[in-house]
Amino acid sequence: MNEIKKEKQERKVVHLQIGEQHEYFGSIEQMFCKYGKEDLGFSIYQVRNNLKNLGKMESEQCIIRLGVLQTKLKK
Repeated sequence: MNEIKKEKQERKVVHLQIGEQHEYFGSIEQMFCKYGKEDLGFSIYQVRNNLKNLGKMESEQCIIRLGVLQTKLKK
């Protein structure tokens, strides 16, 4: 009998906090489709190049965090 090792399926999520408002995006690009550099205090290039290493970026306008969305494995 073959045993299948089950592992958690994880997906990257970009967490944006502006004041008390929290939003979650599947990619940095999607976040910048809704918000611009003026809204966030960072350019898309700054976020792409630094968020993965830092895990969190803060400006006067917002906080951007990189997290993991854990999902159930499909059978």
